[in-house]
Amino acid sequence: MSSEARVPGLIQRAADRARSDGGASLVEKAAQRIAATGMPPPAAASAAPAPAAPTPAAPAVVPAPSGVETPPAPAPRPAAADDPRPPVSGRPAAPSADGGRRGGIVQIDQVRLQLAGCIVPAGERTQIVEEFRLIKRPLLLKAFATDDQRTRNGNLIMVTSARPGEGKSHTAVNLAMSMVSEHDLNVLLVDADMHNTSEHSSMGMLGVTAEKGLLNVVADPSTDLADVLKRTDIPNLTLLPAGTDVMNPTELLASNRMGQLVEELAERYPDRVIIIDTPPVLATSEPSVLAMHVGQLLFVVEAEKTSQKAIESALTLLGGCQNINLVLNKAKMEAGGDRFGAYSYYY
Repeated sequence: MSSEARVPGLIQRAADRARSDGGASLVEKAAQRIAATGMPPPAAASAAPAPAAPTPAAPAVVPAPSGVETPPAPAPRPAAADDPRPPVSGRPAAPSADGGRRGGIVQIDQVRLQLAGCIVPAGERTQIVEEFRLIKRPLLLKAFATDDQRTRNGNLIMVTSARPGEGKSHTAVNLAMSMVSEHDLNVLLVDADMHNTSEHSSMGMLGVTAEKGLLNVVADPSTDLADVLKRTDIPNLTLLPAGTDVMNPTELLASNRMGQLVEELAERYPDRVIIIDTPPVLATSEPSVLAMHVGQLLFVVEAEKTSQKAIESALTLLGGCQNINLVLNKAKMEAGGDRFGAYSYYY
């Protein structure tokens, strides 16, 4: 049989088979066969997984050349709260508010005092030390005399001069330092010269900065005197600065309130010597008022400078005090002389 004759026969048989299957399509036949055999339908194809991110390669460690030391890794910086370093400032730190004090106690620079010609408690025996021993002895006898020899407010000693620059503040500091050398004696040095705030004032020589003191107590009665007293590293020496930031300081020092405070000092501290460094007599009016309340007065005269007229005028204004002692200051000593002169300190 030729191929042309065979083709129609194949076509006819395919058509007969399709009719016998009920006209089902190939997909329907496949479904019928799966249902007949009980096989589960094939799962849907899942999406292809995303390719995993490549693991970064570890940095290559390059060995250091031979003979070269590898620097250590820097230490981690501490957190801000744990950082012990102070914050960086655009200017240097301000000086301490305690004005040369440590733990509330004024530190006296005794080496600086010696270089300035002052006495220090543990210093060597010098001419100035001997001179102030002679000066302080009669003052101490009157300060603590008893019975009929007692002087009213004898423990209050005022130190002044006729004019500025004659050495009264230097004398007040040396007198205080000489007295604290007495082991059983307490001394209070009061700076009542608010006109002199230089390094040559009594507080300036001792390194005490300007802060509340005498004037503040006089201006404000609610301020307790004990709150402005300054203890020092010399156990038996206490300081009372002049004070700051008050109105009309001259009138305050010449007021009745100041007189009452001076009287209070004598009664409150009867066991100590109170040395008051006041302004010059012929320069201000305060010394003549204070002289009425102190028991003793030390009047400083500058050798070859203070005139007799100035001395007489000043002593007239100081008539309120009955015990006035004169000290000759800045006297020139002659080699081999037998005169016990005063110290030679110039400023």
